[in-house]
Amino acid sequence: MLVIMITSVLISNLPWKGFEIIWTILLRIIYATWIIVPLLILRDIISIWYKIPAIFMLILSAIWLWFGIYKWTTIKITPLTISNNNITKNYKIVFISDIHADIIHNTRYIQSIVNHIKKIQPDFVLIWGDLMNTAESSYVDAFLPFNQLKIPIYATLWNHDHMWNSGAVLEIFKKTNIIALRNQSIEISGLQIVWIDDKSYRWDKKLTDILNDSKINNNGEFTILISHQPQKLSKLDWYPINLELAWHTHNGQFIPFTWMIGLFNDYTYWKYNYNNMTAFVSQWIGSRWAPIRIWTQSELVLIDLISKN
Repeated sequence: MLVIMITSVLISNLPWKGFEIIWTILLRIIYATWIIVPLLILRDIISIWYKIPAIFMLILSAIWLWFGIYKWTTIKITPLTISNNNITKNYKIVFISDIHADIIHNTRYIQSIVNHIKKIQPDFVLIWGDLMNTAESSYVDAFLPFNQLKIPIYATLWNHDHMWNSGAVLEIFKKTNIIALRNQSIEISGLQIVWIDDKSYRWDKKLTDILNDSKINNNGEFTILISHQPQKLSKLDWYPINLELAWHTHNGQFIPFTWMIGLFNDYTYWKYNYNNMTAFVSQWIGSRWAPIRIWTQSELVLIDLISKN
């Protein structure tokens, strides 16, 4: 397994396009193997008392992998309703993250996301980074379906968008109607939205410095913080933030990582509250490299902001 992983990484750095296909196949073999390992462990435990036919394990493994692929390809719409006195009118917002476009997750995949958004008819769309799995110009046209949406679309960049050719992601913003935002705050018809960079690309700046540089203001507007990696709400207590939206954890994507992800992040998945602030961590819409999800599901978050006035 280790040899396959090292080989795939070395191949991924070679220029020929065919090597990318080989690299992708090798990675899928690795992830598929990781998915099947729990079944093999279970078989070994049961085999202490009972003999399990090989054909039974093959069928069970096939069902297990099919289930993982189904959970990736089926996009779940997760509702998030927030009511607050600072909300001046009702909003419907679509929040998606971690598209991870690559040689497999391409135009057809992104078109399916756009089709879901069309049915919802939100006021605007927020895309939280990792647009590409590894930044390459060949993936740029996959994002053209977003031009079918006649509503504002905002996005920012995160760690995967800087891998290899970081300029490739900037091409997306030139060829589509997606608006790029980084380390700044903007106002959208009564809402203040603050975007901050991933920890990997803050050039040793502290979170407080980033928030101050973003020119966040305390003028009574409902304020949403966009953060790639979940920030513990207690760290944000000095700022007028009402809602933090984050992702990055993937909720582990599949076992055993779904059990371990909490060891490395302040928050893992779902809704968290602290004083008058709320954080929501998405398990994101795509998959990283392998098109498989076990105990998690591809997710599009539909945010309803309700005015109490």
